[in-house]
Amino acid sequence: MVSSKIEHIALVSASSAVPYRADKRCMIENSEMDDLKSGLTYDTAKLGLVTIGDIDLRYRDADGGGKHYHGRGHFEEYVSPMYRLLADELKPSHCIDIGANYGYTGLLMRRAFPDANLTLVEPIPWLESFVRKNFENNGASFDRFISAIASDAAATTEFGVNTNASQDSRVKAQGNWDVISTTSVTLSEITSPVSADQGVYIKIDTQGWEESVFRGGERFLSSHNRWFIKTEFAPHWMISQGSDPVAVLESWLEKYDIYESLGRVAWNCSSLTDMIGKKLEPGDGAKFVDYVQTLNKNGLGWVDLFVLPPASRRAYANTVERPSSIWKRLFD
Repeated sequence: MVSSKIEHIALVSASSAVPYRADKRCMIENSEMDDLKSGLTYDTAKLGLVTIGDIDLRYRDADGGGKHYHGRGHFEEYVSPMYRLLADELKPSHCIDIGANYGYTGLLMRRAFPDANLTLVEPIPWLESFVRKNFENNGASFDRFISAIASDAAATTEFGVNTNASQDSRVKAQGNWDVISTTSVTLSEITSPVSADQGVYIKIDTQGWEESVFRGGERFLSSHNRWFIKTEFAPHWMISQGSDPVAVLESWLEKYDIYESLGRVAWNCSSLTDMIGKKLEPGDGAKFVDYVQTLNKNGLGWVDLFVLPPASRRAYANTVERPSSIWKRLFD
């Protein structure tokens, strides 16, 4: 893994949600570990390949995070009606992928929104060359690549890199992970080019750092009315990063409309209102977190959330009330 200090945010003009759980069977050979520390790139790595629809995604073959793209969920996202519904109703002029990894979600954004301004945020240094090559190989382009973490303030900071499973890297390193120096940028800074009438689609997957990402975006999120966020919500990982998932969720519920994503969107879903269902309410936090933790053994459950501006000021997808969700009836 690159150990030199990253002093800048690379803003580059171009010619880029499911959490990964480390697989102990996928270990790095000593020779490639040396390459990582001396500056591994796409051109020097042993490559793996997964083809999803018309996307060829190449990754470092020894990275369990790359092999994760062979999973069903990524194939489901490729054909998800969500992108069609966002194009019809939100009409994104800007797309932001926070936690770009190998660039897969960014490629889906570009495929769905060919004219949108596309920003990719990814702090792991060697992943940048993979993102660039994956876009080039697929005949796609992005507008900005930001080599940094998204957080609540612009600063120089540390980041923990899980070399066995890049998707599970975190700001606060776990165990004997590599620690690199990088910079941070806020969501409000990233969205500074956005005008009031433009739609913005944002994906956030930061392995528990979401509280800081949202805090850094509060100026934008509280003043803009045409944004849609899909974010990971994983209590165990949030706790590992110093967040209280119940408190975080309750603070979001006071400011935004939040809906549980059920993962796969029905193929005949006709609107965003139909897709997002019934929103969570203030006071639901503790019971909802308990529910999420039961979705996997040892309390390791997680979900994705859809986060929208409050309906009272939202400029799209005004929703209607639905019957109480199953999880709430079961956990009451």
